[in-house]
Amino acid sequence: MEFSILHQEPLSFTRNIPAALARYQLPVGSGSSAVTQGDVQVLLQESGTPRCRLVHTVYRMGRDTHLRVRAEGPYFLIPLALQQDRHLEFKGLAPLHLKEGQYNFLYNPEFDVTCFLEGGREYITISLNYDCSALEEWTAYFPVLADFLEKVKAGRPAMLLPQHQWINQEIQDALYRVTHTALDTPAYEIYFDLMVKTLLFHLLLQSVQPQPASPYTHHEIDGIHAAREMIRKNIRKHFIIREIAQKVGVNEFKLKNGFRELFGNGVYEYLRTERMQEARALLDSAGHSIKEVASLTGYKSVNSFIKAFKKKYGLTPGEYRRSA
Repeated sequence: MEFSILHQEPLSFTRNIPAALARYQLPVGSGSSAVTQGDVQVLLQESGTPRCRLVHTVYRMGRDTHLRVRAEGPYFLIPLALQQDRHLEFKGLAPLHLKEGQYNFLYNPEFDVTCFLEGGREYITISLNYDCSALEEWTAYFPVLADFLEKVKAGRPAMLLPQHQWINQEIQDALYRVTHTALDTPAYEIYFDLMVKTLLFHLLLQSVQPQPASPYTHHEIDGIHAAREMIRKNIRKHFIIREIAQKVGVNEFKLKNGFRELFGNGVYEYLRTERMQEARALLDSAGHSIKEVASLTGYKSVNSFIKAFKKKYGLTPGEYRRSA
């Protein structure tokens, strides 16, 4: 894939990621590279398997710029505008204006796109490059694919949806799972293929049964997931929602409501559940006293721990240990 500022030489990428771009890196990716040319910065991350390649791009623009991206085709591509609107011109297709939170399905026998990037803005886009055969098994369920695939087989540029669709919460959830699973996860390739298939299903379903756009931005979704990780790794801590919201950069209202929508319960309910699961595991090990288990799971007194445990499991910690 070749990037260049219009009418200039191709940009030269390096594996040395500058600090200004490092914070945008995803925890998944077989390769990351970046380029800084004057006041234009680009971060490129790629990951995937033979069935689907995922490309995560971040642009930090100090000035208005026309950027050209070329690659050997053909390409079946789904661009998702996660942050900022995107103005794209694909060779052979009408100009595209993807608003933040929108996507479409594109096919181009020759990948050659020019995009306008406004100075003073940060752009984040994820592009999914599926093997076209991935769509063929879905034609029975999504008839809209038939005409699109005919154009693909004829080698003609094509856009699946006459109107760009919105990224809903199901799409956001699948996308987060795809982009935040580490490469060293057991059976990573199988998991990745499963999740990109799930993601493709939700992208297609949204095209025929549209749901409202997610009320949460890409940044807010990442922040809500970061809040859950913070709780999971620090169950002994007594959290205040306001402090969590400040640390993850999401306002308190969005954090509380988004947490419940994404994970099925509120912040404090989630913390109690995590504490109780850890308490049960510690009691099963028989290596700690009930007082120690109470302390290790964040309870200031044994009595409050016993009450919470009995409310959750119907037994006191002592009764639970004796019944094991």
